[in-house]
Amino acid sequence: SYRAYLWLANSSNLNELDDFRKLRRFGLMSFYIATSPEFSWKIDSGWKTNDDECTWYGMTCDNNAVVEISLPSNRLSGTIPPEFALGGLGGKVTVLDLSENSIGGNLPSEIGDFHNLSVLDLKNNAFTGVIPVELKHLTKLISLRLHSNKFEGAMPAEVCSLRDPTAGTLAELTADCDP
Repeated sequence: SYRAYLWLANSSNLNELDDFRKLRRFGLMSFYIATSPEFSWKIDSGWKTNDDECTWYGMTCDNNAVVEISLPSNRLSGTIPPEFALGGLGGKVTVLDLSENSIGGNLPSEIGDFHNLSVLDLKNNAFTGVIPVELKHLTKLISLRLHSNKFEGAMPAEVCSLRDPTAGTLAELTADCDP
């Protein structure tokens, strides 16, 4: 987080950014730094620049709001920091695809703050610990892919309840947790 703060504070266009964009850029840069500790990403065009974050590799925006973060098979490692939720400020992100990387550690509960997600694809990483119950807040999920990680324990019942048409829209749920 400190490195992300320094990057933002030293941005030549800092004074041109409103508070919303500053927070979003801080969250996204915290994510970038935390997921590239050993190796650089395979593709990171635009990241670590003053370019509009909507032009950064893997980002899709609509009316200057981030709606998709898609970085599958991009050599991400390390962990997802809680500050990453700031990258989704505005609640417009509908797709988060970080599949086929080497991201590990606990999945932060703040992922549950991406309330408009319809697709959360984290398959084939190295996540550990338990699946956070806060995923129950993702009531618009259609697809949740968590398999091929190292999660422990059972899928929280609150997350499974998203398959109930009265509680959510979850149609696809793939995970392989230990009982």
